[in-house]
Amino acid sequence: MHHSLRLSLAILFFLPALSANAGDVKDTEVYARLKASLDAVPAIDTHSHLRGPSDIQRAIPRDPNSQRPLHSVLSWVWTRSYYTWAHPLPPWPKDDYFETWWTAAQKDFDNSRARSAYRSLLPIFSDLYGVDFETLTVEQAKELNARMEKNYVDPDWPEEVIVKRANVELMVIDSFIRPMQVRDHFPFTVSVCNVKWYINGFHPSEFKSGKGPDPYEFAKHHNLPVESLDDYVAVLDRIIAEAKKAGAVGLKSPIAYDRTLQFDWVPKERAEQAFGKPSSQLTPAQIKDFQDYIFWQTAVLAAKHDLPFQIHTGHALIPGSNPMNLVNVIQGNPRTKFVLFHGGFPWVGESGMIALKYPNVYLDSVWMPTLSYTMGKRAFKEWLDMFSSNRIMWGSDMATVEGTYGATVYARQCITEALAEKVVAKELREEDALRIGRQILRENALEVYPALRDRVKKSTDQ
Repeated sequence: MHHSLRLSLAILFFLPALSANAGDVKDTEVYARLKASLDAVPAIDTHSHLRGPSDIQRAIPRDPNSQRPLHSVLSWVWTRSYYTWAHPLPPWPKDDYFETWWTAAQKDFDNSRARSAYRSLLPIFSDLYGVDFETLTVEQAKELNARMEKNYVDPDWPEEVIVKRANVELMVIDSFIRPMQVRDHFPFTVSVCNVKWYINGFHPSEFKSGKGPDPYEFAKHHNLPVESLDDYVAVLDRIIAEAKKAGAVGLKSPIAYDRTLQFDWVPKERAEQAFGKPSSQLTPAQIKDFQDYIFWQTAVLAAKHDLPFQIHTGHALIPGSNPMNLVNVIQGNPRTKFVLFHGGFPWVGESGMIALKYPNVYLDSVWMPTLSYTMGKRAFKEWLDMFSSNRIMWGSDMATVEGTYGATVYARQCITEALAEKVVAKELREEDALRIGRQILRENALEVYPALRDRVKKSTDQ
């Protein structure tokens, strides 16, 4: 047979297979089956900034003098998302006309149509309001805004959207509240204790600005001495104990927004040099020594109280937010459960290697599909290649009801698509993909955060 004829026949033989693999996996029956099953899983959102009922009902900020609104609900949903982190939206116009804002906003939306931060919010409008956001006229947009405003005064709206429509059973909240006043906003939420501020506790003056909770005031209220570094660590121990007693299910540190994640091991004697002195009397090296020491002590206390330690990694102060900076702390604290938020985005491969090496590390994909759907899908596939499936979680990381819905739908889709691609490529059985999807969406959180099991049991009993 002539060589060119044999080649033509071979191409004809393999073409159907090539075409099937080249198509969108979301068009396959495998994806449809996985999606139907995983959409039915009551998910556990491991990280959110959703505010309480009173905050939601006053969602539209007003000028303190004139009381004129500074947003519409529609513009508020967009500006309270991560959309504006890379591309601005016009401020609310001085004439207070919705039409003015909408016309100006269209130019900004046009430059972000392909961004995940934009596309992750589109399910809000198609699913909750039955409209195509990308084709709205100004009158249709105005009508949509009126419908959204009506929902914002409905006290049942959050539960309708998050629990019933998004199918989220529990949500872990980091609301930046004072750790000694941990509380749940809604029946479907639990809290973490944010410990970011305590690494600066070398002197009471560090807390006079009111930006964070004051451990010295806490000590005074509880009649605890703070005369030494050991005293200070004992106060932190008590704060964490009180937070857990009040319902906190973990610790959280977003300190990567303020400094490097390179926390060196520091002997107590060096850290003591900074204690009791204001920052004006300390060198940057002495401040870092104190911060490093307290961060390590916090990791120890997390293990003592059986509370997972959530740490923001990636996408903060970029030079210092690589999760590789945490390896020495992770290695030095094998009893502590470290939950690396955002999968270390964009260092998802490095995060996977850390999880492969250290079994006390869990990777939370929270926020990743919203930052980059493509990288989120890549991360799920790479991580499943590298380490066990019982150490991957997800979260919405949103501050609004509608934003939570959009991020949840988008995350479910990203997880399902990654798993479907593995099934179609014969890298995974479909039944295993279903089990893994359920782990990521729900079961892993119940294993990592033991306190959640009681909340799920209470919910089931009711």
